Amino acid sequence: MVRRRRVASALLVGALALGVATCSAPGTGTALRSDVAREPVAVVDALAVPDMVDATTALGVALLMRPGAEENALVSPASVAVVLSMLGEGAGGSTAQELDALLGAGGPDRTRAVNAMLTDLATFDGDPADASRDALPDQVLLHIANNVVIDTGREVKDDFLDALSAGYGAGMRSADLSGDEGRAALDAWVREHTGGRVEHSAIEPSEDLVLVLQNAVLLAARWAEPFSPALTTPEPFAVGGGDRVDVDTMHRQGMMAYSADGPWQAVRLPYADGFALDVVLPHAGRLPGSLTAEEWDALSAALGSYETTAEVALALPTVEIATSTELVEALQDAGLHALFSPGTADLRGIAEPAEGPLFVSAVAHQATLAIDEEGTVAAAVTEAGLAAGAAPEPTRPVQMTVDRPFAVRIVHVGTEWPIFMGVVNDPRG
Repeated sequence: MVRRRRVASALLVGALALGVATCSAPGTGTALRSDVAREPVAVVDALAVPDMVDATTALGVALLMRPGAEENALVSPASVAVVLSMLGEGAGGSTAQELDALLGAGGPDRTRAVNAMLTDLATFDGDPADASRDALPDQVLLHIANNVVIDTGREVKDDFLDALSAGYGAGMRSADLSGDEGRAALDAWVREHTGGRVEHSAIEPSEDLVLVLQNAVLLAARWAEPFSPALTTPEPFAVGGGDRVDVDTMHRQGMMAYSADGPWQAVRLPYADGFALDVVLPHAGRLPGSLTAEEWDALSAALGSYETTAEVALALPTVEIATSTELVEALQDAGLHALFSPGTADLRGIAEPAEGPLFVSAVAHQATLAIDEEGTVAAAVTEAGLAAGAAPEPTRPVQMTVDRPFAVRIVHVGTEWPIFMGVVNDPRG
């Protein structure tokens, strides 16, 4: 069983132009409900989907390549990509060019691709509270939500809010982002849409905040073939720092999608429907965080086709990890520069605050992952705060014993879009 361990006139003018209704929620600001309807797009009608899938994998690699071989690292590349795409709806000039290059597509093509993948995944949507119950839901649950919180009294452009509503189904709320009301609004949304797996927003309220973009991803999924709890035993694991510790280790033997064509052993473990977990054990001496985007693509080709299968005797630790990371530096290393300075950011398509140009002051990412005999629960929240300022089957089972740091990836098997990617240096957290 997975261990569940006041609205100013300027804003009202914009809201009314959007056809927005408002309702109050004590302590959490004012909810805005736009009349602009969600406009779903099918994957077959979005030609940029493959390019965005590849770019999202490369983004995940860039975010995992951080110093600290002893630390766990966990990100939702899909979540980060969606928030950056939402930012792109109001970006221009070099800011838009950098976002387009990182995301693999730009303009309407990017919007349609993200819209299509969100539409495809919406078939797995459900109540986030189901992920916090004692047992996993019978059907795979993947809940993705988007939100924009606008500082009370600030004016945000109608076209930008239209785009977030039509392409991303984003919710909207106004709150005083300088203090407790804003914090309460951000926290409440995070808790609701992660089923309580993430309890608080990582964005700090301040007088300079103009708006916050939020994305939440929550997965709760049973294995297609569960592990037997009776076979789980404490076994040694060499954690990233080199010490050997005993961790609960699951065991299962059977036919699996398997790859040993690179400097690794890797298997794909399907969930009940639609998603799978890739477990990658690099050869001794190779850090799991050093896997490149090209190597992940090769693993997708090998594991996603199920053409290479083997009888595998798998020993896999249970996992319970949580991470919280500020992504600005990692995103700068990945090629985004203009966004983060009021002197270079071009976000005039979002708003033009009187006190100075809009720029991204924070990109916060929180993620949790629990893996056990029954299945997996994983959650992630990405938030951007915008401020104004100046081979052949063997004759006997292949042994794959995951007893040292390894990499994981949860993919949507229909598109290979990476929902979660991580490096497990210590499965105990």
